[in-house]
Formats: sequence, C-alpha cells, structure tokens
Amino acid sequence: MVTADEIRSFALSLPETEEHDHWEKPSFRVRSKIFAVIQPDGVSLVIKTTKEDRPAYTMMDPDVYQMPDSFQNLAFMIIRLDRIHPQECRNMLTLAWSLVAPKKVVKAFNGAISS
Repeated sequence: MVTADEIRSFALSLPETEEHDHWEKPSFRVRSKIFAVIQPDGVSLVIKTTKEDRPAYTMMDPDVYQMPDSFQNLAFMIIRLDRIHPQECRNMLTLAWSLVAPKKVVKAFNGAISS
C-alpha cells in the first residue's frame, strides 16, 4: 500500500509543489492549483486528470481508479492507495502535477529526467 507519507514525499519532490490545507486535508499545489488531495480515510487520493482520460482509467481498473458522481463536472478522480502499485502511483502524481505546472517547468523537469 502507498502511504500518505510516501505521497507527501514524492509530491513535494516535484518542482514548485507546495502543501496546503484544503478543507482540513493535505493538498499539493503548484502556484495555487491543486493536483492531489490526501483523503482522511488513508486509502484514497483525489488526483487531477483530464475529463477525456478519466473514463479510460476508471474502465481499465475500477478497483484502483474511481469517479464518484459528484466529480462529473470536475477533472479529478480518486485513486485507491491500497490497490495501486507504488510506481504507477508516482506516475499518476507526476501526470497530475504536469497538468497544473507551467509548461516551462514541466519541460525542464522532463529534460532533467531524460538526462
């Protein structure tokens, strides 16, 4: 299982990420834009996605990726931390981060990874 501490550590390693309270839950943001929120249950992570990609994830593995009815108009989904592989979770966090981070920052980060 991926823990909240692992989420925090990885999210904060991404450029320009800051942690802020969001309705008494830890959220991770770039320039005030949220890309992930740890839920109080300890096994759920709300994560940024695109409305176009979300159905693919939720149909591919509905035990891991979920979309509550209340998220219909939001570009977010829930990831079950007790069911996702740690590397897949890091990949999803990086993708979510890249959706809110400035393009220049994402490009520099991707360049640093491939070097």
